[in-house]
Amino acid sequence: MPSLPVTFFYPYAEGLPDPGDADLSSHAFWSLEGQERRRAWLLQTYFHLRNAGHEVTLSADLPTEGIIALLPEPEALTQFHHQYERRHRSLFVLTIRADIFGFRSPLGDADIVQNGRFADERHTFFVPHWPQPGLLPRDPARGPRIENIVFKGGYGSLEADYRSDTWTAFLADRGLTFQIASAETEGAVPSWHDYRTADLNLAVRPAFGDGGLRCEKPASKLVNAWHAGVPSLLGPEYAYRELRQGALDYVEVASLNETMEAIDRLLGDRDRYQQMIEQAQIRARDFTPARIAERWAEVLYDRIPRIVTTRTYRASRPLPLRTRQLFNLLTRPPAPFELRKHIGHVVRQARTRLAG
Repeated sequence: MPSLPVTFFYPYAEGLPDPGDADLSSHAFWSLEGQERRRAWLLQTYFHLRNAGHEVTLSADLPTEGIIALLPEPEALTQFHHQYERRHRSLFVLTIRADIFGFRSPLGDADIVQNGRFADERHTFFVPHWPQPGLLPRDPARGPRIENIVFKGGYGSLEADYRSDTWTAFLADRGLTFQIASAETEGAVPSWHDYRTADLNLAVRPAFGDGGLRCEKPASKLVNAWHAGVPSLLGPEYAYRELRQGALDYVEVASLNETMEAIDRLLGDRDRYQQMIEQAQIRARDFTPARIAERWAEVLYDRIPRIVTTRTYRASRPLPLRTRQLFNLLTRPPAPFELRKHIGHVVRQARTRLAG
């Protein structure tokens, strides 16, 4: 089956990067606050696929043929609609659903998602997130010691209980430290890559109450910790659970009390802690850039060409763009749980604006 040319659409104000700046082994370029999402999903994918030998293009301009991969966020959508003309109707639009979106954009003929909850493997495909660039793994010389706990992520993505007096007292009683690596605590380029002195990786997000176990998120905090060789204590999220193969992959904790109990168990069982380190190194092998690039190639060069041959896809090509989006929405409507997640997102946004 013939493949289609692939273009990653990058029409952002900062412009296309100098190839020399986009060093995949350096964390700073990829962790800049406000640009990390587009750089991770568009630039990293482009560079990894190019390095794997695939002929892909990065452009701020719409091509007139092939596959156009984009993030359906406001800046990119504005440029897409501004540039789109009748001659672009043959384009296959592949949208990438980063965690800010509630459900598939009707602009897309197919969709990339961050975990398998939204995937149907017909038009919506799960592709794992890339590991953190420039990741510095835990120093093996630390052995089974448990002293330093880390959280790598946005400040608002940490449950508030982990800033409480109860948590602070628990840590002090056991001689433990807790580092929050976020833009709010460390500036525009947080140390998301540095696990050299980390002994436990903690990630417990606030629950939204709209179902789905925070299924809009990827499993990045777990996968990065696997690559770093650091055992994890993680909240109940779909993305983590779908990757879990056994009890040594990570410890699930749904509350501060469960977290403290889990830490005490590991402090009292250093053999199990060491086994979790060894298991992390094994699991990381499934999420190397090479393996993820293979998955991207499968979607781009096998799955999408199959969609192009379908009667439904061919019927949509002559339609004006707005009519095509309605056609896509009617032929592939969001699932009920997707609507529930999206409505929950809209309600939270409205409450935030009113509170402000």
